[in-house]
Amino acid sequence: MTKRESNSTSSFGYGLLTGALITGVCAAYKDYNINKHRNEILDHVKSLFLREGPIEAAWIEHMPAPYSDSQHSAKAYFGGVTRDEDGTLQQYQFAVDAKNGELLDIYKI
Repeated sequence: MTKRESNSTSSFGYGLLTGALITGVCAAYKDYNINKHRNEILDHVKSLFLREGPIEAAWIEHMPAPYSDSQHSAKAYFGGVTRDEDGTLQQYQFAVDAKNGELLDIYKI
């Protein structure tokens, strides 16, 4: 292998490594923002429930899923809240628009 071929191979390797590193950083940043947004949505829904009294637990799914009703068709996060109502645990399920955080649906299970 000549010196010129060796430099081409090294340059290609460095370029490939740099591309992989940039892709990894971008993916991690995107994942961080998605998780941050999802947690902000859950905090907002919890704050709505806390207006009516204490809650026992709350959760939200990691990935948005398709949601549609007569008024909306969007990707939504689904989640739930458990609260103590008159000594009985009551569960609610909700759907929130993944893009803007709008509460789409909430119902007692």
